[in-house]
Amino acid sequence: MKWFLVFIGCLVSAAASATLSDGIKAFKKQNYDIALVEFRQLASVGNAEARYYLGLMQKDGLGMPKDTNRALGWLKKASSQGYADANLQIGQMYLTGDGVEQDTDAAIDWLSKAGKQGLLAAQSILATLYFKGEQTGQDIAKAAEWFEAAANQGDTEAQYQLANIYYKGDGIEQDLEAALLWYRKASDAGQLDAKYTLAYLYMDGQLLAQNYPLAFSLFDEVAQAGNRNAQYMLGYMYDQGMGVTKSPTSAFDWYLKAANQGYDEAQLIVGYMYLSGKGAKKDPRVAEMWLRKAADQGNAKATKMLAEMSTTRKQ
Repeated sequence: MKWFLVFIGCLVSAAASATLSDGIKAFKKQNYDIALVEFRQLASVGNAEARYYLGLMQKDGLGMPKDTNRALGWLKKASSQGYADANLQIGQMYLTGDGVEQDTDAAIDWLSKAGKQGLLAAQSILATLYFKGEQTGQDIAKAAEWFEAAANQGDTEAQYQLANIYYKGDGIEQDLEAALLWYRKASDAGQLDAKYTLAYLYMDGQLLAQNYPLAFSLFDEVAQAGNRNAQYMLGYMYDQGMGVTKSPTSAFDWYLKAANQGYDEAQLIVGYMYLSGKGAKKDPRVAEMWLRKAADQGNAKATKMLAEMSTTRKQ
């Protein structure tokens, strides 16, 4: 008899799973009438995920009248059953005032529940809230805790931000070893800002043993993705012969890429190279154009060079 009850239980569970899957598919296809039938059936027998979806549908008026109070009721029922996405949804509603009065304290309570359940989205929101401090008051220590939770789940942006916090030691004890560890993790996973930072540290040679070829390689990866700062640094390394054969022409090419993206320091150098004929065909008119672009952004060196050019023409 016991085996029969277990068998029947498995059949019921499989049927419920199939029904939930059908409901979610219908929801994603915006077939809300079908989704509503499936979710209501499961919610009535205590399915937390179905209750969560009913909460979403009631909140936004999908297949049923929009009603925030009833939506919160469904979401809180799902939350009481340990459904993390429900905690996240309620937290976001209170954070943004979506259908409810905005309440940052309540938002943090709900988001913290979701974050402690391991929900990456909640951890990221909390980390950013405490880091920026616009709604909560800045608390770098708490930001670091949530960034670390997200970083341990492989979130590369969290890894990079955590590395910055440890590197700066502002609001938390400085830990350069931890900073390098997280910079490397983020860089290895393809996070471009982390690659750029490591490249700079290898070039600088103070925190890491100076390694120009490695710095150049990392800058190149970031530059190829269109980062103007990295493009400028490649120009600088070609200009100085750092980790690569010195080449004014290659330097000019990379400076020009950064200049075309509006980087005033690159515009200054491109202007100078056109003026001097270093790495580019000498052309005072084009030089003045680039110097003007840099000066218009407040670049003092470009402004000074333009003044000197004007004085020379008058003599």
